Amino acid sequence: MTKIEGRVILASGSPQRKDIMINQLGYTNVEIVKSGFPENLSKDAYAPFEYAIQTARHKALDVYRAEANADIAPELLIAADTVIELNGIIMEKPRGIDHHIEMLKKLRDNPGPHRVYTGLAAIVPYEKPVLPGYSLETSLGVTHVKFRKDITDKEIIDYVTSGEASDAAGGYKIQGAGGKFVESINGDRFNVIGLPIDDTKVLIKKTWDLAQVGEDELQGDTDEEESYY
Repeated sequence: MTKIEGRVILASGSPQRKDIMINQLGYTNVEIVKSGFPENLSKDAYAPFEYAIQTARHKALDVYRAEANADIAPELLIAADTVIELNGIIMEKPRGIDHHIEMLKKLRDNPGPHRVYTGLAAIVPYEKPVLPGYSLETSLGVTHVKFRKDITDKEIIDYVTSGEASDAAGGYKIQGAGGKFVESINGDRFNVIGLPIDDTKVLIKKTWDLAQVGEDELQGDTDEEESYY
């Protein structure tokens, strides 16, 4: 774990992601600052995994711009976006009960696993006043999830009417009662919940290290340019 004593911001309103940041990654000082980015990127312009990465990037920049001039600026900002992809199509949050039931039946009836992508973006601001002012890096968590084939329609209907996952992409929450639908997982289970552990650790270290190198190089370039005058 990259030790950071200053402000650590999670640009997400997800309590599950906050829990992972605290209990799995050890950032007990994490703050929630929800992004105002509308998440309306064109799904036709991006592959599902690209959509997740770009959405996370926009979320991170949105919160960074709001917090960069705070009395105490953040030392690390993390954003994430999780999507479920089935046969090349992004499965969004259910639009209603009928749509929710249809989504879960598609996941059950699919002959293979579906993919869960979590796009990640990390920002570490520079300490020195040099452009662009921060290091920004992105990454991607990928998990393959296969549903049981013996899930009954009644199980699906009962789950939908429980309301547990009416706000979840793909229509289920693996950390809750939706976990009973899962036959197998290939990859990080925490990625399905919303924040892959190892990918997030690697991204934080990479972004932190590049920020230290980057601002020194940029400062050096600035000094060199100024020496000509």
